Amino acid sequence: MTTNIAIVIYTMYHHVATLAEEIKKGVEAAGSTATIYQVPETLDDEILGKLYAPAKPDYPIATPEVLQAADGIIFGFPTRFGNLPAQMKAFIDSTGGLWQEGKLHHKPASAFISTGTGGGRETTIVSILSTLTHHGMIYIPLGTITAYAELADLSNVHGSSPWGVGTGQDFAIAVAKLTGKDDSKTAAAAPAKETAKPAAKPAAAAKAPAAPSAPAKKQKKKNPLSRLFAKLFH
Repeated sequence: MTTNIAIVIYTMYHHVATLAEEIKKGVEAAGSTATIYQVPETLDDEILGKLYAPAKPDYPIATPEVLQAADGIIFGFPTRFGNLPAQMKAFIDSTGGLWQEGKLHHKPASAFISTGTGGGRETTIVSILSTLTHHGMIYIPLGTITAYAELADLSNVHGSSPWGVGTGQDFAIAVAKLTGKDDSKTAAAAPAKETAKPAAKPAAAAKAPAAPSAPAKKQKKKNPLSRLFAKLFH
């Protein structure tokens, strides 16, 4: 059965959309299917015009049902003061029903970002981790083992880090680990160890005569308050 990946993005100036297309190629190259969705816009046309925002790309609108149906989810968004943009946060806030029923529990997820200045490239991804944690999702970071050469390449400007992929990177490496079904499974429990049988007791030796016991000491009689404190603070 083919693994289905949902790439859920918010994009204003199409930088995130451009990266999403590259991620989609990487997913498909690994033998899985991918669909790009965009979260609903919260700004009206007048505000978008003042921000010189181009028309939205032709992607279907994301819904909570899209997240539930996918085998894995890759979120993409720009940074807003080192945090999630309000549009992505509003969409996440609409997933309360999925959280209540545990529909995303142990579903693998990853994230990529785009920054204009390079600021917030790590904290922006960190800002979504609390949401994934509350849903019980498994976050798959970029790490360094498969992308060290790209992360350490100073000849090209990029916004990637071990937390996730950023602007200017080859995104095939970002999704390689997310495409397999094994990424959504937990490790099998270790087999229970056998309990060692107790060794046989040696034969009892002849008992030596018991030493004469010391005379019992006469105990002082406790007053009622002492007995009360003993019961309260035992």
